[in-house]
Amino acid sequence: QWKDMRISGEEWYDNTKDYWMDNEILYITTDEKNKTFFEPLAKHYELRFLDDYEEVAGLSDLDPNYKGMIESVVASRGRIFVGTFPSSFSAYIGRLRGYYGMSGKSMWYGQKDHADEMQRWVDPRSVEGSLYSYREFPIGWSEIDGETAPSKDKF
Repeated sequence: QWKDMRISGEEWYDNTKDYWMDNEILYITTDEKNKTFFEPLAKHYELRFLDDYEEVAGLSDLDPNYKGMIESVVASRGRIFVGTFPSSFSAYIGRLRGYYGMSGKSMWYGQKDHADEMQRWVDPRSVEGSLYSYREFPIGWSEIDGETAPSKDKF
């Protein structure tokens, strides 16, 4: 969909290797059908995909429309999350992480030019309308359970 944001498996490894621990298990949620695409990552990490759990979790009988929902919940619970910019699916996973109380500072994007997009506070009112869905905004989850207004000091 966003051809200029598509990066190779080698770029995914090069752009994200500093975020991961050696031999860490990485859960990959993707619509990429060719798993050899991820070989540059597989050389350094243990990769897992939803279909690795199809039999043990009984997913073969699951309506395929539910798989994206399952994947977003699983991906949202990792130590960190690295998504695709400008994916609304990645942004949603970031929002779930915020609802769970995880800092936006534990989320990055795989594209070098946008890698640290979630490392800084951005007020959504300052973003052009067409760019609004490209990323998540900590104001959407910060301090939602309290009396304190969200601020760039607490995200």
